[in-house]
Amino acid sequence: MSPLDLRKQPPRGPRETLLGVYLLPRTIDKLRAELPGGNLGRYLNHDTGFSAYVVRRLGLDMNEFREAVAGAADESAVVEWLAARVDAASAPALNAKLETFVVERMSPDDQALVRERHPVMQARPDLTKILDILEADDKDAFP
Repeated sequence: MSPLDLRKQPPRGPRETLLGVYLLPRTIDKLRAELPGGNLGRYLNHDTGFSAYVVRRLGLDMNEFREAVAGAADESAVVEWLAARVDAASAPALNAKLETFVVERMSPDDQALVRERHPVMQARPDLTKILDILEADDKDAFP
């Protein structure tokens, strides 16, 4: 796959789906930005992030997923790799859980981490749902 420069464009939105699962297209974009010639820009790919959470919930190892993206000729090869490993029937329950992720129910340490990683929350205290925060971050970065 070709690398992405996330200084020029945001990754795909958090509610975009692949195999019915939120965040998978976004995660692929962020992994492509890690490739030589790519750039994550202001985006992160931490073990404690939401992409990592989704990957773990799907029963995948992030490093194996990273290698699959790096070695794939194109996105259809990544979809094929995922389809062989992911139960797409789990997507609605996982997406529903992601829709209910709110900052207030996180531990104080996790709340601080989210506020640090997503400065848009300072200007938008009305944002509480994680998916909404990610969307607002993208709009803030690329008005």
